[in-house]
Amino acid sequence: MINNIKGLLTEDEEIIYAARIHWIVFVPCIAYTIIGLLVGVFFHAVIGGLILLMTLYPLYNAIVHYTMTYLVLTNKKVLARMGFLSRDWIQMAFERIENAHLLEPIVGRFLGYSSVIVSGVGTGTIAIPSVINGDHFIKELEAYLDENRQEQKPQDFSEIVPELKRAAVR
Repeated sequence: MINNIKGLLTEDEEIIYAARIHWIVFVPCIAYTIIGLLVGVFFHAVIGGLILLMTLYPLYNAIVHYTMTYLVLTNKKVLARMGFLSRDWIQMAFERIENAHLLEPIVGRFLGYSSVIVSGVGTGTIAIPSVINGDHFIKELEAYLDENRQEQKPQDFSEIVPELKRAAVR
């Protein structure tokens, strides 16, 4: 994972936090498998086998989501990678990030997962469900956003006023 992401980074960029997907994505597959086995044993073997066969598609989706989804925070941007056959890379620089928030269900609070949503100004949204410790990712991101915004703020309005006066005269 890290080798794929390092190829997208500039020389002065470093990875601060790399979030992974929680194992909870496999729970529906496990439930479908149990239902298929119970139907196959207690009701009809062919129908149970059909249910088990239909479980392969959600299992494929869960495996791809678990192994191929990355959410990475660097010292300059947020990167997200999703997909296997058709991959999506989303990069959002700190200057373009408007806000970041967390959707944490009750079960997610107990098991340690949540959905991370990073919204950008004119660049869209990065939404990654079932992230392990998404609150840590959001805290790290907010800390870096605060640092980045404080570096960009002018120190004194006296620096800006002459520029505004010149612009108003033109």
